[in-house]
Amino acid sequence: MATLVQHMRPYILRYVGDSEARMEQMMDRKIQAIHKLLDAFQYRVMERPAPIIDAATFQTKLASLCADVDALLAPTDIVPESTPAVSNDEVVMTPLFCYTMPPPHSSFAAGKRPHSAHTFHTEQAQRLRKKERQQLEAD
Repeated sequence: MATLVQHMRPYILRYVGDSEARMEQMMDRKIQAIHKLLDAFQYRVMERPAPIIDAATFQTKLASLCADVDALLAPTDIVPESTPAVSNDEVVMTPLFCYTMPPPHSSFAAGKRPHSAHTFHTEQAQRLRKKERQQLEAD
């Protein structure tokens, strides 16, 4: 096994060297393409005329913006509403007696539950399904 590795070593080293050279050439080509695109972009930007700024218009817009900011940052003169004064008696008595007592349960219905969970709609739906089944069986 050691002799096989010794025979293959020069080929492997040459293959690794060739692969590194190919990768380096590919990276150089990509870098050149990127530089070309950057140069084209820079050329387009440099040829574009600079926008003309009117100083008077700029000053009026800046003054308007400053006035808007000052208006937003100005303290407000809104006085919060005070809560209405409630006497101590009302504070205690209202929670105690604000609700009426529920009516007592009748002894007749106490502890009883309905015998059936069926309602008119479920029974009607069951009847319709039964009729459909009977019609399918008859056909």
